[in-house]
Amino acid sequence: MILDIRAFEPALIMQIFVLLNPFSSLPILMTAYKQKINAKKIALSSTGIAFIIAVLMVFIGPPLLSLFGITMDSFMMAGGLVLLLLGINTILLEEKPVKSVNKSDTLVSIIATPLLTGPATISFITIKANEMGNLALLSNLVFAFLLVGLVFFLFSVLIKHVTLKFVSITSKVLGLFLVGLAIEMIATGVINFINAH
Repeated sequence: MILDIRAFEPALIMQIFVLLNPFSSLPILMTAYKQKINAKKIALSSTGIAFIIAVLMVFIGPPLLSLFGITMDSFMMAGGLVLLLLGINTILLEEKPVKSVNKSDTLVSIIATPLLTGPATISFITIKANEMGNLALLSNLVFAFLLVGLVFFLFSVLIKHVTLKFVSITSKVLGLFLVGLAIEMIATGVINFINAH
């Protein structure tokens, strides 16, 4: 896959990064580390699987909408609502330490989806794939996931110094941006829907 450098959009990369919100996965990785489970391997595997899911949605998302007869405007409003609920939940939810975790394979599945590529991320990717094309979106998607990988790497290096409070505050800040992005999507979907009818 050849990345289209001209298609890089810093704002879009950050939007995808906010949706992926790797900070929401850190409490699980903290507990895995304390239980002597290979947190680095879990983070790497989770990011890889989440990326594969995201790439698949770039290609099959728009055709699925056509198959079910769903207009992009309607899906944009629905996706915006999902993002809004996720953002509000992220802001209001109190981060609690994860007391114990199971085997690493289960943790990889949980972090990959729904924490990284959940319904909100899938909805956003489907909408953007329809708007800007596959290659352009993939170029930005790669960079967003590289940022996620960077967060996990830095966390693995600084894990002894990272507190749950820091993770909670950072996640809530991203949640606030997520709410803003959701409102933007809903407003655009409503305006386009009204203009089309």
